Amino acid sequence: MLSNIKLTTWPLIASIGAVAISPLLMLVTGRDEPYTFWISALMIGLWAVQRLTRAEVGFVAGDGKSYLIGLAYVVGIIGIVAIGAWAAQLIDLKDYSARTVFRRISLNFIVTFILALITEEGFFRGALWASCVRAGFSPVKTILWTSIAFGLWHFAVPILDPDFTQPLSKVPQYVIGSTVFGVAMGLLRLTSKSIVMPSACHALWNATDYTFFGTGEKVGQLGITDTSIWDPERGYAGLILAILAAGLLWRWVKPRRAAEH
Repeated sequence: MLSNIKLTTWPLIASIGAVAISPLLMLVTGRDEPYTFWISALMIGLWAVQRLTRAEVGFVAGDGKSYLIGLAYVVGIIGIVAIGAWAAQLIDLKDYSARTVFRRISLNFIVTFILALITEEGFFRGALWASCVRAGFSPVKTILWTSIAFGLWHFAVPILDPDFTQPLSKVPQYVIGSTVFGVAMGLLRLTSKSIVMPSACHALWNATDYTFFGTGEKVGQLGITDTSIWDPERGYAGLILAILAAGLLWRWVKPRRAAEH
């Protein structure tokens, strides 16, 4: 029966499975682990059912240029936001510790890289991406589809996850920001043909952002308590910079032109 399902239907089934079921698992269990690892199960299931190849899913190293672009993306946005926070006199370094920063960034990068590879990036930029390509989606449609699904999947995070709790009024911004981040990672996925590369970028973003700026109601090493503007993920400055960076990446990658080759 599964073999009779149209190729164009698989991306829809997988996306609905991720967006709709993940929050239910968190509500039922009261834990955030099922929320994340459900998409790992979806990744494996979609990979197996559609018999996707390793290359299609993107389990390849990628090219060095893409890694440099990914590094510039993270350092550029987070660096500019930090400078803006400093100019606005929001930084308080009384509890700053270089040793803590190094330890947290190093550990969080390693852990997040592994987890992103088998969960968020593995599903959205891996199996779901490959399923979209199998269905005949253009590079533009593939990027937009996987990014919107990625953004919607994050809808419940600031509501249900205690580590990322935010006011309800900030939820739309969080979803939009996640979608824009998904576009950037999708563009890096397209140009590198790898989910390893965006996984590394994703890990570096989380490790650096959460160490310096904090998450939810938690304060980071820069001591910034007002994150409404000068925060890479929770602030409006971060959102604007992410949109601009995604636009620059779009011009560099040229996904429409990629469809012609």
